[in-house]
Amino acid sequence: MRFAARFSIVLAVVLAAAPAFAVDLNSFRKMHRLPALKHSALLTGAAYEHARDLARRNHLDHNGFEERMGMISSMAAENVLVGCRDRACAFRVWAKSSGHRRNMLMKGVTRYGLASATAQNGRVYWVLELGN
Repeated sequence: MRFAARFSIVLAVVLAAAPAFAVDLNSFRKMHRLPALKHSALLTGAAYEHARDLARRNHLDHNGFEERMGMISSMAAENVLVGCRDRACAFRVWAKSSGHRRNMLMKGVTRYGLASATAQNGRVYWVLELGN
């Protein structure tokens, strides 16, 4: 019993000291004093098509990014991920990765699209498209 109480206290201290990570893109940007991005149906469609392709192939990559985004936006970035069951998890994982974090905090983008797709083996693929 004493171990459980001590463990709970240590866990509370560790969690309090850990950096806060927002569970959505605009909250994360707000924490860094950046303007919110508007949702884009076009970028969401591009994100969904890529997520669906990743899930179909069971492979994580950025294949076709330039072609996919070149027709949509002059400035663009893409985050991909496999394994998270929900969007909050995806944003937390991306926020901890320097490259993905840089994309989410990119200045000059004004819109975003987010989508996921589940592979036959149950793995969930996430794609975040950022553009203007």
